[in-house]
Amino acid sequence: MIKIIPRLSILEMTAVKKSLLLLISHSCNLNCKYCYEWHKDSRLMSWDQARHILESEFLSCTEEIDSVDLLGGEPLMNFPLIKKISDWVWDNSPSTKIFARTNGTLLNEEMKQWFTDNRDRFILGLSLDGTPEMNKINRGFMSADLKFFLANWPGNPIKMTLFPSSIQYLHESLIHLYSQGAEVIAGLAQGVLWDDTSCKILGSELDKLNDYYLSDTNIPPVEPLYDLNFEKAFWVMPLDIKENACWNNANIHSYDCDGERLPCHMFSTIVQGSDKRSRILRDMISINEEIVCDECRVCPIRWSCKNCMAMNYQHTGDFGKNINLRFSCEAQKIVAEASAVYLIGLLSDKASLSELETEKLGNAIKYYRLRHSVS
Repeated sequence: MIKIIPRLSILEMTAVKKSLLLLISHSCNLNCKYCYEWHKDSRLMSWDQARHILESEFLSCTEEIDSVDLLGGEPLMNFPLIKKISDWVWDNSPSTKIFARTNGTLLNEEMKQWFTDNRDRFILGLSLDGTPEMNKINRGFMSADLKFFLANWPGNPIKMTLFPSSIQYLHESLIHLYSQGAEVIAGLAQGVLWDDTSCKILGSELDKLNDYYLSDTNIPPVEPLYDLNFEKAFWVMPLDIKENACWNNANIHSYDCDGERLPCHMFSTIVQGSDKRSRILRDMISINEEIVCDECRVCPIRWSCKNCMAMNYQHTGDFGKNINLRFSCEAQKIVAEASAVYLIGLLSDKASLSELETEKLGNAIKYYRLRHSVS
């Protein structure tokens, strides 16, 4: 029986509160090896630009704005603007939360005091890849003030990005962060090559993590690296079913550093470059649905392998050429297998299973057998 991948209906989408994304800095003080922002420069969003956007979005639109995300580059490169934006938003919409994610290396005492004073309405997230060794390889610095983030936003997860050259530190890095009381989200770096060697090491590290997670099932496997929604495995999207392009979600309004409204921040010049940004904005006009190649359409783990059409365009000039096929297809399958192994270990010995758990377990076993050619 064919199952159809569910999508938000128009009514469901319009019921979602609106989010506002402002790319306030094209500048960054680091040069992380996996960074997809290839065209950094010194530009910072001005207060006049930010105020114009805020007035247009908050005072001219009827939708309720649930959150404001301040992006970079490194957003703390424009800390004075962060304060001005926050003051304006809270004067006009006191309940609106503001979020920014930082590498943490620019934090000084003035910034720490301001963020601490406003921690109930401003969430500052930290990107940190684990042990000092892993951070040095990936990001060029050893560590950040993790204790500051845990003291102020203990439930907000630290964001790890996994890079082939440092993947041997994955298990150690997660344990390192867990031991300090941190919650963590982690995912594979996109648009970088996961070769045979790095894939083999990735599999070995995930084996260690499965032993760790199954030894204490109160600790949930790190997401979105682990995706346990195996009820979605083996779903095939029929040819006559069309999925909306992600940029058709009108509930997320994104603005570039120069104040221009974009479909999402992946269309910015900091990602695409000036010439390609003009082309991508022109070429996307005629595309209203996600483009899925035949190989990906029938892949049993399609639901867990994210296809970013803007990143495809960045690398190839073609929305439909899924770069995961070129860079990380096997790595994605290894991660899915680890998720399957975890589910099998978690559910096989349960005395009774719900209907959903039964489906998850059956698909996990099916995928494991597929990977190992077991009939």
